[in-house]
Amino acid sequence: PGSKFQLRGKASRGKDSSGSRISTMFPFHSMLVGGLNGVPMCTQRNTTHSVDFGRARVLVRSTRLHAGLRRQPQHASKSRSSRGRAQRTRTQSTRVQSTMALEGLMGQGLVGALVVDFGIQFVGWGLAAALQTEKFYDLFGSLTFITLALGTLINSGDYAARQVGLTAMVVAWALRLGTYLVIRITRDGADKRFDEAKKSPGLFLVYWALQGVWVFTTVLPLLLVNCRSGSHASLMWTDAIGLGIWLTGFIIESAADYQKFVFRSDPANKGRFIQSGIWKHSRHPNYFGEILVWWGVYVTSLGSLTSYQPAVAVLSPLFVMLLLLKVSGVPLLEKSADEKWGEELEYQAYKANSRELLPLPKICQD
Repeated sequence: PGSKFQLRGKASRGKDSSGSRISTMFPFHSMLVGGLNGVPMCTQRNTTHSVDFGRARVLVRSTRLHAGLRRQPQHASKSRSSRGRAQRTRTQSTRVQSTMALEGLMGQGLVGALVVDFGIQFVGWGLAAALQTEKFYDLFGSLTFITLALGTLINSGDYAARQVGLTAMVVAWALRLGTYLVIRITRDGADKRFDEAKKSPGLFLVYWALQGVWVFTTVLPLLLVNCRSGSHASLMWTDAIGLGIWLTGFIIESAADYQKFVFRSDPANKGRFIQSGIWKHSRHPNYFGEILVWWGVYVTSLGSLTSYQPAVAVLSPLFVMLLLLKVSGVPLLEKSADEKWGEELEYQAYKANSRELLPLPKICQD
């Protein structure tokens, strides 16, 4: 106390009040940190330290600043903590509101797709009921797939690689299957499934409504991706696996439909069952291919789905499996085949040596 140091020249050199040089800044710095008489100088009141050069001045002021922060009352710290919590709350609220907004937009997109879906079915039903024909049924089903796929992609305004790829997968499948079914109904002239329904507009409407449910549920993974707002994740390993599954199913289904179409186009095969080509090992390889197609679409869509969306999208392949394996596909055809050829030894041998679904050789006999 009472000492006054005047540093001159470099910050590391100085003189005391008598003109004697002091060696370095180190003793001065030690005194600032260690204090005088065991008390840190930066906490002593009414102590004067005149320092002319920047480095020493910054040191003293910095020390006092930190000391002052340590002496701040507790309510100031609590105030800062309260402000921090409020800021975090506002941030979380903003995120929640943004998420709800995005989900709202997605919901609007799905509702719009549903309206378009059933609108197309209603128009098709009106035309088919007026003419009492089933020839428009598969045509309008395929057109609905294509309309929803392209419509949601264009409406999104975002042409990310996964969106475009998924849309192309669905459109390619619908174009191929639709073309095949339209050619088949044109060749055959009628579909016995609708013999009674097409004569009753009310019952016929139920068939068309069920097709609307089938289309919407089946294409759900693509709708969730195309109706999603915001950026999409880059392509990843799930896209490669999904595309591989889809391509395998697409090839199997296409080959099975083509082989059966050629077989039935031969008058010599009228009233007979096919047991050549891919049908040699499977009685329903086309259904196996279709199931793979929609599992491939689902796996590919996972890269853009978040939160609960994968659990919703998986309804698509599960619904296709349920429909084909338990409801209108395999059970009806197996029953029909048993009624036609069940007494024939050739059919019995074919059924014993083939699988119901998987197109692979049957090693073990039942």
